[in-house]
Amino acid sequence: MKIKYSIKGLDCPNCAAKLEGMMAKLEGITSAKINFLTEKLTVESELPESELTAALLATAKSTFFRIPATPVCAFQNQTPD
Repeated sequence: MKIKYSIKGLDCPNCAAKLEGMMAKLEGITSAKINFLTEKLTVESELPESELTAALLATAKSTFFRIPATPVCAFQNQTPD
């Protein structure tokens, strides 16, 4: 499943790359991509949406980045735009 989240607090592309790396290392996440310009995080994972969101929120909480608790959208067997 791919889920897209809004993300706040990205000041530069390096910040986005750092957070992307942190998210990609989380257990159960197969990929994490951040689009700096649109401030969107797209995550691919086998975790249930609620567990994935909790893991992302916990990671973001340890940084200055903010991720809303509700995803923008979720895709099953599709690629988000």
